[in-house]
Amino acid sequence: MLPIAKKIDEVGYWSVEMWGGATFDSSMRYLKEDPWERIRLLKEQMPRTPFQMLLRGQNLVGYRHYSDDIVEKFVERAIANGIQVLRIFDALNDFRNIKTAVKATLKNGGKVEGTICYTISPVHNNDIFVDMGKKLEDMGCDTICVKDMAGLLSPYDAFDLISSLKQSVSLSIHLHTHDTSGMSLAAYVKAVEAGIDIVDTAVSSMSSGTSQPPVEPFLNILNRSSKYITDLNLELISEIAEYFREVRKKYKVFESEFTGVDPAVLIYQIPGGMISNLASQLNEQQALGKMKDVLQEVPHVRKEFGYPPLVTPMSQIVGTQAALNIVTGERYKVITTETKNYFKGLYGKPPAPIDEDIRKKVIGDEEFIEKRPADLLEPELEKITAEVGEKAKNIDDILLYALFPKVALDFFDAREKGVKPGELVVNGSNAVSEVTEEAALSHLAPSEFNIKLHGEKYHVKIGGMGHPSEGGRPFFIYVDDQLEEVLVESLVEVVPSVSGIIDARATGHSIRPKAREAGDVTTPMPGTVVKIKIRVGDKVEAGDTVLIVEAMKMENEVHTPISGVVEKIFVSEGDSVNPDEVLVVIRE
Repeated sequence: MLPIAKKIDEVGYWSVEMWGGATFDSSMRYLKEDPWERIRLLKEQMPRTPFQMLLRGQNLVGYRHYSDDIVEKFVERAIANGIQVLRIFDALNDFRNIKTAVKATLKNGGKVEGTICYTISPVHNNDIFVDMGKKLEDMGCDTICVKDMAGLLSPYDAFDLISSLKQSVSLSIHLHTHDTSGMSLAAYVKAVEAGIDIVDTAVSSMSSGTSQPPVEPFLNILNRSSKYITDLNLELISEIAEYFREVRKKYKVFESEFTGVDPAVLIYQIPGGMISNLASQLNEQQALGKMKDVLQEVPHVRKEFGYPPLVTPMSQIVGTQAALNIVTGERYKVITTETKNYFKGLYGKPPAPIDEDIRKKVIGDEEFIEKRPADLLEPELEKITAEVGEKAKNIDDILLYALFPKVALDFFDAREKGVKPGELVVNGSNAVSEVTEEAALSHLAPSEFNIKLHGEKYHVKIGGMGHPSEGGRPFFIYVDDQLEEVLVESLVEVVPSVSGIIDARATGHSIRPKAREAGDVTTPMPGTVVKIKIRVGDKVEAGDTVLIVEAMKMENEVHTPISGVVEKIFVSEGDSVNPDEVLVVIRE
């Protein structure tokens, strides 16, 4: 980004959204870059153009609610580092969840862009959205954004909604959409006719599909009219687009096949960023072939959730629960922590009543929390500062840890070891390194293959293996993307060598015993242990959460099936686990 930043600064944009949302987590997790430093370095090259960020209200740039003191400090530091416009939204349009961030932004001299998350459902209409706009104006927002995160806004609906908002509020209206459905440019043209003040676009080489509509043709449409003329430098924008066209080629391996125009989004309503993320999650679970089934499941789950707008984090929560419903072969067999918290009211008030049968299945007889979720949280900043200790060099580091503890610690460790940003992803020529012949030869044993049985062809992937027992070892495999457990009796186990010569020797056994008794705690699906909530000797009650296992990028609570005392713990945080292994031993 840095080599082209000065030219972007010369275009004359109202703002450039270059931070917040998933970019905060991704820069640390995958590139080992400091997200705070990204603001400062780009600002040095782009002093004229206001920087904008996407802030998820009380969720900030994470996936849970944070205490007010964390929110206030984060907003303060974002503005101090160079962010000028904060687009603040709540995934449920529950404005109780944005009030702290709005007040902090105004206090620190930033501009607040209060946001309406646009969606289509039996309980949403333009009158409701206009009423939201009035509330945002009353809260002191500087501008109002209509955030159409899934590209659902049709041209004529855009005209009606923007016209109504312009008649009802005095603030500038900013329209954000994606081209997922293919309607974005037409929607923008009608929005312009209705009096829209600002629209979001992307340069052509990075546009369309699940991205924003391309800026070049939009400018040409306006400039060819006699009524709407812009003063942006189209030749300079074309030069910038060509630069990113070449850059994008180097990252082709990371492209998703699910980011093109897809009118079916009008049915499943998953926003662009979540589509590629969901594809990645399914691929990790060896179930990418189930993508269509998952997309068809999403509307059912959304209805049961009370029709929340599918924007982060709700798109992740609904999408992941839909994926788990399909991958496990049973609806709500595995329920994520986030799903449970949603049904408890810990994300706010749903737009419509939730399905009562599903609620009972998810949280039983627990009552729904009516108050603002953050009112239940104690101040966190002081505790987190002490917890991270000297690993954090300053307040910005402390906030990294507060939002993404494990990712931040890995980042701190990489920084301490001198790992340069990006070197884990690309080679010196900024292209992905090719797999060498020697590396390829070291993977002679197939882990994904097709088999033919009685004339029928099946696609098989190995997901993991369990503890050997009498009669064989359980393997967790995906047959045509459906998770199955099969018992394999090994007669000979081999290890392929780099040279291709096979050594006939045992490959070893699982370090954890097989589950046999009622108090043997297991995970319902393969995943990674992210939190251990008990210690040896602790007393627990049946149903208590003892572990948190991450699968499908969501945290899943693992409960003890009986009351008793913790005798043994066979896992550590970060361990990969399979369904038949004993993770914790509870005895009465």
